[in-house]
Amino acid sequence: MRSDFGRLLTGKNALTLLLMVLLVNTALVIVNLTVIYRHSQSGDAVPASSRDAMTENLLAYSQRLAQDLGVQERNSVREALARLNYEMDMAKTGDELAQVVFNQGRQVQETIVREWDVLLRENILALVNQDASLQAEPGRVEFTINLSSTQGITVDPDVLHEDTKGEIMELVQGSGMVQEQLFQLEFEGGRSRMLVPYNPLDYIQSLNEEIDALRVNLRELRIASGFAEMSGEGVLIKLYDAPDGFAASEIIHDSDVRDVVNELFAAGAKGVSVGGQRLVSTSPIRCVGPVIRVNQREIPANPVVIEAVGDPEVLSSALDIVRFSLEIHRNFRMEIEKKDHLVLPPYRG
Repeated sequence: MRSDFGRLLTGKNALTLLLMVLLVNTALVIVNLTVIYRHSQSGDAVPASSRDAMTENLLAYSQRLAQDLGVQERNSVREALARLNYEMDMAKTGDELAQVVFNQGRQVQETIVREWDVLLRENILALVNQDASLQAEPGRVEFTINLSSTQGITVDPDVLHEDTKGEIMELVQGSGMVQEQLFQLEFEGGRSRMLVPYNPLDYIQSLNEEIDALRVNLRELRIASGFAEMSGEGVLIKLYDAPDGFAASEIIHDSDVRDVVNELFAAGAKGVSVGGQRLVSTSPIRCVGPVIRVNQREIPANPVVIEAVGDPEVLSSALDIVRFSLEIHRNFRMEIEKKDHLVLPPYRG
């Protein structure tokens, strides 16, 4: 009798199986995530009960997957399972255990699926090599086997016996392979071989690479738009009120801050923060009574601190006119300090 998991495989395609592997693995991780996170933050050892439960769950799932796919005796699978068991047993802290679960656990399941794919191809080749009609073909023959859950098996050119086709279809259906799958084969000298073999893990890897690239792009967009932390060289600016100034004309106003910010962006600043508030395209800078508010939050004054990431020389030079105007005509003080490293916080709404 096939297990419940094995029955679920029947009639599903390779991609469905791989996604199932990843989803179940993720579920196993989430079940134990709270325990791992708490202990990884504290650096404490993971309780024996939690370690044993996680080890048992992940190993049992991986072993059941290997058994259902018929690859439990493959050397690479046995070695991967043994390595996973060893690494989990050696993990002392929550952080170490988390690394094993995320890295080694995934490698084990990729090994199992890869060996399943190899085993299936070996079995298909064995059936093809026993085909009497193909053995009677002279010279070298290239052909394709197309498998579909709706149209069955199609061989082009039709060089295989009907019995062989039926056996291949039964093999594929029993393995949980495809709704539609294409194999390219070559036959010569009494033996056949796969041409450009399809590996579902290669497809998964290409998808992972695309996801990683999208994550990088998303991260860069979030940084540029102000919704993620930005770091780099730049300038630190401090705006001071006039000495002993109390009149409206003697203190820094929102318009003065906006003048500085506009010059910074015009000079190529990649990001700007005012009073610890990261500026985005909709950030308001305005006076409310005697205080300045940025992003609807009151910021410290005298000095008003402005940080900008970009070329320090260019940004500093771009502020010469504004600095001259504030210091000569308004008796304000404006300090500009070039920095090799600044960190701008993300916009927090």
